[in-house]
Formats: sequence, C-alpha cells, structure tokens
Amino acid sequence: MRARALPVSSMFPMLGALLGCTDPGATEAPSPPSVIVIVLDGVRTDEFTSTTRSDVTGTTGEAFAAETWATVAPDATVVRAARNDGVTITAPAHLALVTGQVEAFANFPVDRAIGPGLYRPTLPTLFEAARDQLGLRAEEVLLLSNTELLAPLDRSLYPGAGRGAAADEVTDPETGLPVGEDGPVLEALLRRVETLPPRLAVVNLHDVDRAGHYGEPEDYAEGVVDVDEQLATFWEGVQKARPAYAESLLLVVIADHGRHRHDDDSGWRNHGDACTGCREVPLFVVGGGVDAGRVLDETVSLVDLAPALAAHLGVTLPWAEGLPSPALFPGFDQSARSGEVSVAADGALVATQGWLDDPEQRSEVRVGVGGEAGTTVSTAGVYAAEAPTVLDGATGGRVCFRELALEPVDGMLPWVARCLARTGDTWADMGFPDAEVAPFFAAALAERDGVTWAAWPANPRGGGEAGVDGRVGLAVAGWTEGVGWSDPVLAGAIFPTDAAIVATDTGLVAAFGTSFGDPDSRYTRHVRVVPVAITDGAAALGEETNLTLVGLLGEGARVERPALTRDGGVVRVAMLGITEAGVTVAASSSEDGGVTWSGAVALPEGGLPFPHLAPAWDSAEVVWGTLVGEEARLCRAAPGAAEARCVEVGSARLQRFVVADGVAIVVRDAGVGAWETATLSW
Repeated sequence: MRARALPVSSMFPMLGALLGCTDPGATEAPSPPSVIVIVLDGVRTDEFTSTTRSDVTGTTGEAFAAETWATVAPDATVVRAARNDGVTITAPAHLALVTGQVEAFANFPVDRAIGPGLYRPTLPTLFEAARDQLGLRAEEVLLLSNTELLAPLDRSLYPGAGRGAAADEVTDPETGLPVGEDGPVLEALLRRVETLPPRLAVVNLHDVDRAGHYGEPEDYAEGVVDVDEQLATFWEGVQKARPAYAESLLLVVIADHGRHRHDDDSGWRNHGDACTGCREVPLFVVGGGVDAGRVLDETVSLVDLAPALAAHLGVTLPWAEGLPSPALFPGFDQSARSGEVSVAADGALVATQGWLDDPEQRSEVRVGVGGEAGTTVSTAGVYAAEAPTVLDGATGGRVCFRELALEPVDGMLPWVARCLARTGDTWADMGFPDAEVAPFFAAALAERDGVTWAAWPANPRGGGEAGVDGRVGLAVAGWTEGVGWSDPVLAGAIFPTDAAIVATDTGLVAAFGTSFGDPDSRYTRHVRVVPVAITDGAAALGEETNLTLVGLLGEGARVERPALTRDGGVVRVAMLGITEAGVTVAASSSEDGGVTWSGAVALPEGGLPFPHLAPAWDSAEVVWGTLVGEEARLCRAAPGAAEARCVEVGSARLQRFVVADGVAIVVRDAGVGAWETATLSW
C-alpha cells in the first residue's frame, strides 16, 4: 500500500509561500497562451495507449489507463505513433523536449550540494526563449519534478541565454530527497495553477520509472494505475479552478521513453537501448486548436513538440530540429524547417544533411564533387540520415553518416552507421564494425598508407552505460579495399563524445571528450588524447593523456570538442574550455606523436565562443565560431597570437562550419526553421 501524500506546502516551500494569493472562484480575465508538458517517466504505450494486450497487465492500454481515456482523451488528440528517436533515457529525452534537438547528453546524477555545474545543454531551451521573447518572470516558467536528473535543463550554456526556468524538486522535508510518489508533484502543479498559473511548465513524474527499475514486480503496473487516476484528477482540477486558463492552455501528456518488451517477467524493468518498447511513447495533446476526441497514427517525435509548443506561446525556437505536424497541430503558425543543417568537406568532396518535409522521411545525406549539387547517398526512403563526414584521400572518396529506419529489426529500432567508398562515379557500401551506434554518432576519418581509418564514440545506448556487448569508449578501426574492417581497438571512457583523428609518421592520434568516473562524471568532463600505433594494418593504443585545462582555467572547467591537425612532425589539438565565465578556445601540441603534450594556451578573444561548435584547424591556425551582439562570426588565430581575425557570418546563428585554405562553408540561420549554406573568406 502506498504512503499518504505529504501536505504540498510543507514539502515544496516556494509553492507554499504562494498559496492563497488568488481566489480561484473570482471571475477570470482571458488568459494568455500557456503550455504544460507532463512527462510520464518510463510509461510504455502498452499500458497507456496501445490497442494490443500488454504482457504486464493482460489488457489494452486504453482499458488499463481508463481514467485518462475517460477524462483527458475526449478533449485530446491521441497519438499512437509517438516516438523517442534519440536516447531512451530520462535526461537526454527531456533535453529533446525542451530544445527540439538530439544532443549527446548523459544521464549523469547531480550532487545536491554542488548543483548541476557546467554540464548543461549547449543550445537554447524553450524556457529561455519564453523568458527572453515574452519578458516572463522566473516564477512563470517552471521545471518541476521528483528527480534530480532534470536540474541541468533549466537553462543552457548558449551565449546570452541563461534566464531559464525556476527548477524545483518536490522533496520530503524529513529526508530532503525527492518524494517517492507522483501525486504530490501534480498536487503542487495544481496549486501553482490556482495561485500563480505558469505560462510554461515541464513536469516530470518519475515514480513509475523508479518503480519499474527497483520496485516489486507489481509496482510498475500499480504506478501506472496511480498516475492514470492522478492525471484525471489534475485535468478536472485545472478546468474547475481556472477555466479561462484551461481554455488558453496547450496540455501535453507524453512519456520520455518506454521500457523493454520481453517474454520474461521482468523485461519491463529496463530501457535505454533501441528496443521498440523503449522508443514508442504515449502522447495526448489538448487545446491550442488541436482536434478533440481524435486518434492519430502519424509518426510524431519528441523533437517535433518543441517548435509546436513555441508556436502556441508565440515565441520562436529556430534551433529546433522537429518537423511541424499539420495533422496534429492544425492552424499552428510554424515554419517547416528546411535547408541544409550539417556540412562536411575534404578536398573536392562536400557532404550535407538536408531536411525533407515528410514525417516518414525526414532527412537525407548528399555528397557533391568539385562544387556540383550532390548525389543522395543515404538509403532511399529511410526515416532519417544525419551527421555526414567525408574523406577525399589518395585511394578515393569516403563518406560516413548515421541512419534510422522505421521498420523494427528483431524488436529494435537502432541507429546504424553507413560508410561508402567512391570509385569513379559510384558509391559502394563499406559496411561498418558496429551493428548499432548512438543517436549522436559521427565518425572521424583519416587515411594512412592506403587504409581508411575511422574513430567514433562506441556508445550504442547513448547514455554512457555499457551496451549489450559491454563496450563503451572510443573505437578505432581501419578499412582496406578487398579486406574490409580491422577489429576495432577501444579506448575505455565514461560517455565518449566528439571523436577526432589524424594520421602521423608512426600511426594515428585520436582525441575525444569523456569523464573520469562516477559519482562525479558530470563535473569532470575533459579531452582525452591517445596515440595509436599501426603494425601490419593492426592498431594498438598507446598511453592516454587527459587534458583538463586546469593550468589555464583552474579546477572544474568542462573541456569538450577536440580538433586535431598535423603540422610536419607536430600534432596539435584545439578544444573548448567551459567555465562560469563563458567559453575559452585553447590549444596544445605534441612533438612525439601524441605521447606528451605542452601546456595549453588560450586563443585570443573574438567574441563569445559557441559551446555547440568544435573548433577547426586551417593550416596552423585555429578557427572557431563566436557571437558578438546579434552577429555570429568566424574567428581565426594561431596559438600564441595577440589578436584574432574575424569575419561576419551574416546571421545571428551558426549551425556548422568547415574550413580549408582560408575559405569556410557555413550553415547559417536564414529565417525561423530555415538554414542555408554560404561561403566566407578572410
């Protein structure tokens, strides 16, 4: 039997102080548009929206979540094909909801005595857009939960942002820990609606997920029953207490991820991989012109919600990758994202990721040679193709990217890596060593002695935890025509990201972002470099070096996004160092093939460097993106230079860039949701 809920005012001080400020029975003036997103953490479609029988309950989701279907569904459009296409874990899934982006973001725990620290999103959140564009106070923008995992999502590291949500945990006053039930969270939210209605609230109900992982076998299903009843009570309470607010409200009820489907009794305990039960999530949308009492089968992704929520509030969220759904949100004034949002170039090859406007086929990868428009190299009709990298080597052209299909394979919906080799005008499949890759996979490519080498974050679940084969780290493997891929070597890591690789006289040097280890992983992000010796086509890892930038920036800097180059016998690395004061671009060098590294030096200031963009090398100079007022710029300087030389991008927002021989190809904002490529030079 579940314990009785604590009084809301005793466990949630900020709300307690606000109780009684408003008479809910008073005549209400019309309310401005508002948004509440309620996230049912870890609830499968099987127990909430599915029309097939659940292996846990023995009945359909509609029958099991009867209160929500009786109370909320008649006012809602219910989406049966909603999905999490990214990482099926709490923190990165919520990041997708509030930014409209899939970002490499770990589910690192938060030390309550320290707070989230610098491990936050790198691109603006919906919270910041609402506060900045609508002039809202902190208390009008709410991030509410009974888990510490969401604390870092209240604001981002983006230059000029930072006025984010009022983040609150509903805690037990005796233990200081999150309450173990979801009812008190919805009670607290309803009190807010009664006293100080939020214009934007994202609310996580964590108990079902917690019960699934750690409770008794019956606790997961009982948790779903509880939250079903509590949702119905909340929605009835909002309409009774604030009818004008309810009329202007866009209410979204969704799960961040689901759970496994297995034949055994405890399969539903876990999630985090690409299982269909993990990707498929229940979704109810109420208000904002959404059709009431409708069931929709169109594919809707977590990232699709962010631009729709922004449109209802009357703000723009240009970074959102989501595709507006006219079927779900008829009449919403949303600009469909368009253009090319990722670019890679080497020699005569230029690869781009282009947006498509079909919800069943969202993006494709094209490769052009010598300035031509480009040939589509991604699989025809595939749901998504993203993050191309290219190599124009002596043995021919190479391109690698990631793809996601809509059709399950053995109960999984995995991201897979595609690598292709160009001979003449033909691109041929190279295969890939890993059957599944992370939703943020991007390969770094290099050539040495006729062998194509790739480095990538081997992290198929995308959450830093070991995958099915137990491997997490930076993988390095070589591909030879007629032979295929060598066995990958793995540099172990905690949540590896941002691979870089360069060929040397003796082998290779690889670099990547990682952490030192639990429980302080979120506070110890740094760049790790490792030399790779090559003997008879086989790779062997040398001694690793961790670049923390302590000598340059002091303790606690977050170091990310390495870029490597070779200058004769010298290997150089550039990286970003993130502190409370902002972002610093730094560089270090090695004269012995990556074994020992010089003390890092900071590049001169050229504005506020972007935290989402890795620097790049152009000959012996570092190039990086910055923001100055309302203008994005590309700056360049050699390590040790006194000043940077900068050129304006022609937009306030810079999505990607590549540079060679003093010429840069940039992806810049061309209007809300629209991106374009342009060429700049110094």
